Formats: sequence, structure tokens, C-alpha cells
Amino acid sequence: MFEQYVVDLTHTDPAVRYEAAQKLGASKDSRAIQPLIAALPDANSKVQYAAFSGLVKLNAEEAVEPILNMLLNDLNSRVWQLLKLNIGLRLRNGLLEMIPHGDERMTAHLVNALETPDLDEHQRALLLRLLGRTGTTDRVDMLIDILLHGSPTIQGAAAEALGYVGAPDGIGPLMLFLHVNSNELREIAVEALGRIGHEKAFDAVLARLDDESEWVRRAAAVALGNLGDRRAVEKLSAAMNDENSLVQDAAFEALKKLSYGKSDLAM
Repeated sequence: MFEQYVVDLTHTDPAVRYEAAQKLGASKDSRAIQPLIAALPDANSKVQYAAFSGLVKLNAEEAVEPILNMLLNDLNSRVWQLLKLNIGLRLRNGLLEMIPHGDERMTAHLVNALETPDLDEHQRALLLRLLGRTGTTDRVDMLIDILLHGSPTIQGAAAEALGYVGAPDGIGPLMLFLHVNSNELREIAVEALGRIGHEKAFDAVLARLDDESEWVRRAAAVALGNLGDRRAVEKLSAAMNDENSLVQDAAFEALKKLSYGKSDLAM
């Protein structure tokens, strides 16, 4: 049947092509990668989406550039519309996971993509997050500038990108966002500081365990686990009695990550 699905990708009926793309994506067979890449420019948006989804399921790193090309070729496509919705979260996250770490060619491709005219802020935000996932540090100054001067949506993406890059130069600018009114931006900034993992951010992140937002408190607990500083044990232990169960669980996991014994967890 595998060979038949490959043939069906060129069928004149888009419904047949769509089903074939779905079947190939679910096959877990690496031979499906190239046929699905070839299906990305299909004239039917459902087939495009199914090919994209299948490549994410196959975690096909070599498909990242063709997927980006498909998206940039039509900024008003139905695929973009779906990516911006909650239904597109799996594909957005999957694409982030597929980005090759340390690939300078991919970094240059994404920087060029960010210069594409008529990008809306959601499209630009996804490209910034993808840029951060490359982990290359030569665009840190650009990301900091965007963080400080962009719209809230763009600032959140730049903050997340700085966290993925892990550059200490981003710590100071990110700490500025621990006191903004936006719960979402505070949460993203805390998460980014945790990913960078530098002791310089410890006190500022520790203070966010008292944040009014449970999502920021949860992020702070996770970040403290990543920072690995034993000075956090007392406040993390207190956070296990937080009114929100997500914060409790994050604090517990952070304490386990810091390798505390039963007596510490019972504080």
C-alpha cells in the first residue's frame, strides 16, 4: 500500500491526494519524507496541510526549508490561517522541534525570511521563534533590539528566542520584562531566563514565585529547577502549598531536579 499512496499523491482528485498524504504521514516510514516534501506546493490547501502535518509526525529535519518556502510563497494561504489558530499549535511546536541546532545556513535563511515584505506580526513571531531554535548567537543583538522595541506579540517571540539561544547578553533585557503588566510577557521572560540558566538571574526569578499570576509562578518554579541553585529550596518548598496545583507540581519537580532528599521535600 505504501507505493500506492505515493502514486496517489499525484492523483487528479484532491481528496485522493489528501488521503494519501495523511496515510504517508501516519506511516512512520522515512521513505515518505521526500514524497511529502514534493506534495507541499500542491494547489489544494488541505493536501498542503496534510503534507506539512505528516512531515512533522516524521520529524523530518530536511523538510524545514521546503516548509518555510511553502509558507513564504503565500502569506495569505489557508495553511497560514490554520497555523495562527489553536488547531495549529501542534504544527507550530513540531516545526520548532525540527529546526536543526547550530545550522548557520538555516539561520541565514530565517533572517532573510524576516525581511519578507507584508509579514504580519504572527508570521514574524513564528519566524523569530524558529530563529531562536537554531541556537546561533550571532543575531542576539538583533533579537534584543526587537525585544525592546517590538509589539507585545513580537516581544514575546523575541524573548522566547533569546531563551532558546541561551546567550547571557539577553539576561539584562529579559529582566526588564519581569515587571511589565502583561502576565504572558512576564511568564515568557521567566521561562527564557531559566533556559539561559545563568546565576545572574537567580534573585529576579526567585522573586517571581510571589507573582500574582499562577502561570508566572509556575514558570518561576520550572526556571529555578533549571538554574540549579540550592538557595531556592526554601521558597520552592513553600510553593508546594501554593493555591494552584500547577505551581505545586512545578515546585515539586524543581525540588526533585535539584536532587533534594525526602526531608527537603517535606519542608
